[in-house]
Amino acid sequence: MSKYIIKKAARAVPLTGEVIGPWARADVLKIGSYPWYKAGVKQGTAVRLVYDAKAVYVQFICEDKHIFARKTEFNGPVCLDSCVEFFATIEPAVRPDYFNLEINCCGQIHMGFGQERHGRILMTPELAKRMKIVTSIKAPSKEESPRDSAWWVAAAVPFEVISEFAGQKNPGTAVKPGKGTIWKA
Repeated sequence: MSKYIIKKAARAVPLTGEVIGPWARADVLKIGSYPWYKAGVKQGTAVRLVYDAKAVYVQFICEDKHIFARKTEFNGPVCLDSCVEFFATIEPAVRPDYFNLEINCCGQIHMGFGQERHGRILMTPELAKRMKIVTSIKAPSKEESPRDSAWWVAAAVPFEVISEFAGQKNPGTAVKPGKGTIWKA
């Protein structure tokens, strides 16, 4: 099993695709597994994570020669678009429930919580509004272009939001950062 240590940010985390500030100190996780790969170019994705007392932050920088997004509905099937996904079990020693945050290249999200792929609770729009998501594509949808080469997305997911979301299924869940906290992701 691979190990990734999320570093604590000493200052504000900019939601950008630039590798500056706390992002420059974060270790880079490169996607190297392509479970649904059939053919074509394996385009790279670099992921960085940092945290502070309030939130966990994730930055994805994606090579992509075919950038598209057609899903604009909240909690829609954004995985069918140019999309990134972050899955994490916040209490792996206690329960197997995990959350999945899926974000398409235009910043539309799908977020669920539960033990398995089906029967998961979905995030409410009210709770999602407390997260911050910034992407390099500033439109609600995007068609492919011969000029496509890359895109990025950065997100701030407050621990309070994760606690409230997970608490819908597991009342009393409190997600707080701290030395030695372990997530399975």
